[in-house]
Amino acid sequence: MAKIEPISRTVYRAPTAGRTYFTARAAANREAAAMLERKYPTERDDPECGGGYHWTQDPTLVKVRQRLARIILRALRRAARATDNKEQ
Repeated sequence: MAKIEPISRTVYRAPTAGRTYFTARAAANREAAAMLERKYPTERDDPECGGGYHWTQDPTLVKVRQRLARIILRALRRAARATDNKEQ
């Protein structure tokens, strides 16, 4: 019979998205997207007024998400470096 054993692994949590991810990049991308979704909520398709809206339709906001994800990753790495320096 196969043996199952627990292991501990580093995971990254995106608090605005409310989920955990195995990589820091995935967590940063999702956190940035969740922040933009909170600021620019999705609008459903309404036949009378035209189509719906999602922030990914705006190329400027897509670039903002990429920039925001880089900023979040940079802050995570700086915090990790600061923690490592304090331990030494």
